[in-house]
Amino acid sequence: MPRDAASTRDALIAAGLDLFADQGVYTTPLARIVAAAGQRNTSALHYHFATGGLDARHGLLFAIIDTQNESVEAERRLMLDTVEADAATADLRRLVWAYVQPQANRLASIEGRRFLSIVSQLIDLFDRWDEDPERTPTEAMRAFRLIERALPPALPDHLRRERVARFVEMVSESLGARARRLQKSRNARTEHDAYVSNLIDMAVGALAAPMSAG
Repeated sequence: MPRDAASTRDALIAAGLDLFADQGVYTTPLARIVAAAGQRNTSALHYHFATGGLDARHGLLFAIIDTQNESVEAERRLMLDTVEADAATADLRRLVWAYVQPQANRLASIEGRRFLSIVSQLIDLFDRWDEDPERTPTEAMRAFRLIERALPPALPDHLRRERVARFVEMVSESLGARARRLQKSRNARTEHDAYVSNLIDMAVGALAAPMSAG
């Protein structure tokens, strides 16, 4: 990609990250993103992101997520490798930790908080985590499959899948809400490490809940 084209693409991703987080993924006018990126040509978004059957908005959205998710996936890979090296894949808390901690680490930066705010708006996509493997990040999928296998033995397959989807929703909603609170310079009621540990505890409790006899 020519340098000018790459620069334009990067500027659009940066503008999209800011505006999607602050004004909403589905309510931000695309023309506002183009203007914020310093572009005059309104077709710039379509040129760079309307590919592979995606419209410009979703193409930009997935480009933002992919860019921000690189470091999350790298951290998650190392954590899951450690879990597997320790032969601890039946330890549900460690698996949940390997999924949650890399995302929680994004709370430390402005860009990371904007990323978490955007992810929390995509709740309608979480039910499809295993339907489109190309859109679910590799290490996230690895974590989901390991968590699925570590759930209570009595759970049927459809409830295992359901619990993973609800787990992703809970974690994403919580991190998104905390990200928005921090972004607005509001004091967090719980210190970061305690917040993350408690979020992991709650997620493990929900995932490992016994199945009702009814």
